[in-house]
Amino acid sequence: MEDLLRIKIILESPKSIVLQVGFNSIIQWFIYSNIKDSWLHDIGFKYEKRQFKLFSFSSFLEKAQFINEKKLFIFPKIVSFIFSSPVDWIIENLASKSFTTKKISFWQNELYLSEVSVLKPPQITQNEIKIRAITPIEVHSTFQIYKQKKTYYYNPYEKEFSLLIANNAAKKWEAFYKKPPESELKLEPIGFNKEKIVRFGSKNSLIIKGWTGNFKLLADSKMLGFIIDAGLGNRNSQGFGMVEVIQ
Repeated sequence: MEDLLRIKIILESPKSIVLQVGFNSIIQWFIYSNIKDSWLHDIGFKYEKRQFKLFSFSSFLEKAQFINEKKLFIFPKIVSFIFSSPVDWIIENLASKSFTTKKISFWQNELYLSEVSVLKPPQITQNEIKIRAITPIEVHSTFQIYKQKKTYYYNPYEKEFSLLIANNAAKKWEAFYKKPPESELKLEPIGFNKEKIVRFGSKNSLIIKGWTGNFKLLADSKMLGFIIDAGLGNRNSQGFGMVEVIQ
């Protein structure tokens, strides 16, 4: 039986919060600046040449008004996001050290930490669960074509999608536990899944494609608990691949 650990962080502002397209990079900055661990940012958990941060986070949960001509989101005065990790000290650092930051600059906004709450974890007792992607799940391959790098993003109906997610999960497990997993992860899409295009980074220079929707996950309960908190697929520390159990 595995319990999932995640927290909800609530931020407040004296006025409506205005953010540019690609604001997930600001949430990422808030997380790293409050975890205050340069090793996690610079090195992380290593598997061969890969480096994993072993955390994921949602976008702001509240609905925003989008001003298309200015490419701006207008959020209410109170916003929140969910953060998860299978690593206890990462959760503890973020939860405790966030309270030492009195004022937070989010682009042109001044925010204040209102609350950090621990979300009640669902219990995983079986080897099969259903999940919903809170943020897009992304896996890709990079090819060299005529001396130019091309990135291909897989969709859930291509076999490479589930294979790459399974390989990624196994590498994350070994990076943390220093041994191969005893159970292989399997993923199957359920019904219709929606493609999402996300801009990330400075000047929104990085355009990433991922998929939301419902999926079936199969593995032993320990692997399921681990990978749900670490995040599915690539770029979890950039706000991709956060999921929640729906059954």
